[in-house]
Order: sequence, then structure tokens, then C-alpha cells
Amino acid sequence: MEMVIDIEDVAYRATSSMRRFFNSTQMKINRFVSSGNEALEDLKTLVTVDDDRRVIIACRRSSLQFFGNFILWGLVVVVAVRVLMELGFLGFRGGYGGGFVWRRDRSLAGKEVVVAKRRFKEREGKKKDLNFRVPINPLTPARDTTNVKITEAEFSPRKHATSEERLPKWWPVSVPSSLASNPTMNSKESQKEADIVMRAIMDNRMSGKDITEDDIIQQFRQICKRSGARVLIETANARDSFYRASVDLVMNACSRSINHSTVVQIDGENAQHFVAGIAFNIGLDSIRAAKIVSAAVAARTRSWFLQAWALEMQGKRMEAVEELSKICLIHQIFPPEESSPEMEMVARGLEKHLRREQREFLFDLLVEICGAGSRRSAAEALGLVQIDSPKYRDYKQATD
Repeated sequence: MEMVIDIEDVAYRATSSMRRFFNSTQMKINRFVSSGNEALEDLKTLVTVDDDRRVIIACRRSSLQFFGNFILWGLVVVVAVRVLMELGFLGFRGGYGGGFVWRRDRSLAGKEVVVAKRRFKEREGKKKDLNFRVPINPLTPARDTTNVKITEAEFSPRKHATSEERLPKWWPVSVPSSLASNPTMNSKESQKEADIVMRAIMDNRMSGKDITEDDIIQQFRQICKRSGARVLIETANARDSFYRASVDLVMNACSRSINHSTVVQIDGENAQHFVAGIAFNIGLDSIRAAKIVSAAVAARTRSWFLQAWALEMQGKRMEAVEELSKICLIHQIFPPEESSPEMEMVARGLEKHLRREQREFLFDLLVEICGAGSRRSAAEALGLVQIDSPKYRDYKQATD
């Protein structure tokens, strides 16, 4: 048996087939475009009114077929693209957001934030030679707290600050000795316990539950103080969200203790040491942590000034004085830096709601309550620093 293959004949047939295919495709495209043009022209006369003022709707059958095919194939293309996106063939995975886990943060007015990175790895236990891919929890130590050892390099602060950025004066110079990483007999157990607590807090957060005072103080912070444990939260938004909740806890504690003492203790710690310690425990850069605290102070300052004026308008002077006392205390514990951008933002916000004489009244009332201790920061928050008056011109000298 002989088999002869003529290369030229094969090439000729292949070329002819390709030519017929392209010609057929071109004809179909031209026919489709022509049908589309005819359908568009038909739409122009779709609705007409005859001499008897009757509305007549008429179109050709080919136009209906064109629009029907167009809608049908359009749906097919959309479904195919979505399937490919879900399967990851187009560079996407899990819908919009790619390799991130998005959740709504109620503390940010429902804004969607990234709470975890969706990375995949092989499970250690392989079943039937299949590689199972599972998403990793945003807490790195929770992967395997008994085998994975966290190094100090993982907790090194992220270098986002420029040379001009510096810590505020109220920030502790060094971490207290009770917070230093000092290995003990049960260091591994304490580290594992801290990981479990933080993982539970983050899981509750992603399910829409708020972080409570008991979660931060009585569980996480006490464990970290006792053993020097530190938990790494990979996602910046999740870490910042937890730290903001801790700062809000401190602000609430300060506002509740205005009638007792200017030294606010939170579970036996000063407020400054508490916020610095929490930042240390979660590996948050000190400058970033200080900015979050300053932003919280600014937000509370604006809120308390507006509330004080509202109470004054209602004739509730004692309640207004109480709101201003909160500002005095919070500015003594976390004094804003001179000409800080946070106080400038507060001033711009208050200028939209309060007239100049109203802000002057609040300033005078605050100085009567607190003295000169918070005069500078209050003047900056109320936008009174630039007022051309001897009363505010020498506000710096009054604080020195």
C-alpha cells in the first residue's frame, strides 16, 4: 500500500479553504452590517400617523429578526465574559476587587474597604493528589501558630514617613517595659491566644459586628501586656480599622472622666501609653498611629464645639460647659501640634456652621473654664488665630 502526499496540493487546498472561510465571514459581516443599516432606517418610520390621526406601528420582519439576534448574541457574550471572569481566565477572580476581600465598614459610613488579601496556597494535607486552594485569613500568625515563628522584621514599621514627619510631643519616647517582648514560660501559648482573639475580632468585624471595649481591653490588650505578644495584620485597612476603634475607646474614656481627674487611666495605663501600646502590639507605624489619634481628636473637637453651641442656644449652659470641658481634657492629654492640618480642617468646618462672633463666644467660654492651657489649640480649631485683635494676637504668649 502506497500513500502519496502532495505538499503543493495540501497547501492549495488549505489556502482555498482559508480563502473561502474569510470570504464567507466577510459576506456574513457585510450582510449583518447591511441588515443593521436597514433596521435603523426602518426605525425611522416605525411609528406613523395617517390622515385619520391613527397611530400605526409597522416594521419589516427582517428588522425584528435583526434586533432579536442582536439581543440574543449580546446576552450570550455577556454571560460568557462573566463566566470567564469568575474562572479567572481574564485576569480577574471573585468579581470586582480581584484578589481582595471587601466589606462595608459602618464606622466609615458604609464605605467598602479591603479587609483581607485573597491569596491561595496548597493545603498541607493533600487528599487524593488534589491541590485544594483556600483563602488565607488576614491574620498571618493564625495560619499555623505552632509552626510559624514571627520575626521582628515582619513587625518593622512600614517606612511611609518623610523626613519632615515626626511624632507629636505627647507620644511616649519608648515603649514601657511592661510592653517589651520578654519571653516567658508560656510565650507560645500567649502568642497563640492573642492570635485567636484577634482572628475572632476580625471575623466579627467582617460579619458586621462592632469591636467592643471588652474585645480590646479585657482580652487582646491584657494578653499583650502580660506576655509581650504581637499580632501582625497584613491588610492596612483592617489594621487601621482596629486601631481607630481602640482610639475611639480612649476618647470615650476621656469624655467620661472629665469630673474626676485629668489623668485618664485605661486598665491601669495612661491614655498615651495605651494608644502607643496598641500600635506596638499590631505592628502599626508610630507616625501613622499618631496621625489617626490626631484625626480622632480633631473630629471630637469639631463635634463637641458644635454640640456646645447647640446646647447654648437651648439655654443649657451647664451642658455646654460640660462639652467644652471635654475639649479641654482631650487637648491636655493629646495636645495638637501648632498649626496642625487637623485643627485647620476643624476651623474650616466650623466656619461653615458658626459665625465669627459665635466662635469668639465659645472661645471666651472655654478659656474661662480651662484657663490658658488649651488657648492656642482652641484658637486654631475655631479659626481665631488670624483675627486682628489684641485679644487673639498674643495667644502664643499666653500659653508659654
